[in-house]
Amino acid sequence: MNKPLLYYLCCLTVFSACGNMGSSSRIASHDDSITTQSETSAKVITSDLDTSLVALRTFQTLSLEDAISQVWEFEDADKAHWNKIFWDSVNDIRQYPELALFPDHSALLNLRWEIKMGTWTLDKENGEMSLLWKDGSADLFIVRQRALRQMELAWHRGGDLALVRLKSDAIVHRRPVEDPYYPSNNQWRIRPKVKETREQLRLRIRDCVRWYALFFMDNHNRQQKEISFSGLPSCFEWYNGGIGMQSKSSLDKKWIACFYSDDQAYMAYDMIAAELGKHELKWPEHPTSWVKQTGEVLQQLAGKFRD
Repeated sequence: MNKPLLYYLCCLTVFSACGNMGSSSRIASHDDSITTQSETSAKVITSDLDTSLVALRTFQTLSLEDAISQVWEFEDADKAHWNKIFWDSVNDIRQYPELALFPDHSALLNLRWEIKMGTWTLDKENGEMSLLWKDGSADLFIVRQRALRQMELAWHRGGDLALVRLKSDAIVHRRPVEDPYYPSNNQWRIRPKVKETREQLRLRIRDCVRWYALFFMDNHNRQQKEISFSGLPSCFEWYNGGIGMQSKSSLDKKWIACFYSDDQAYMAYDMIAAELGKHELKWPEHPTSWVKQTGEVLQQLAGKFRD
């Protein structure tokens, strides 16, 4: 019996035991395209979409790879695996797993907690999506069902199979490098193996601030009514019309962990605080959105740390 067939038989066993989780609206036939016109099950942005973004539903057909090249949020999992996927038992907090796939086959998993970056490939014939991460680990997903805004996958996890359902808004950046989920935009979060120079710290700070500028602008352009900062490493306090700094005594441990040492993190903190303390950033006089306003000011702040 060949390996792909074995996976499918195992998946059928898992799926039959997971009837309590709803299935997505279309069953996958592992061809090379997906029809978008029938995607009417969820409300989507249909007008005034920012020109930096494109709605996938505007294409009559898409290749399978283009259709799944989106940011996907894990929505549900079978009962046996829900806690492992959605709950951090050590810190006793909810996790919000996400999977970002891009047309150049770069990939990012778990922006909001244990972030991984790497590449993805798709075997359309067998419906297998393989992800190879830079830390040497790997994941295998079997695409069971798919629609433009929903996928149902079997997640091969070290000999175990979990059934998961993912959702998206089917809106992507025209230029993926402007997406805050794009892997290279998150390199500042990877702790360096050696102590960094002051100039290297400046570049890490620049990339951190620039990431938040992208994050705010992405939320604004997607017309999000609520912004979730859950799990994101930060040294900032956000206000409607202002940016502040967390106190050093309660500085986010996840942000500190992005640096070689605590000392280097506090040095970076002081560098950012010093720039904010100069009061040289220009806030829009008549802002239409505090989210857009904050994104634009963060773009200015990132410019203060250019090499």
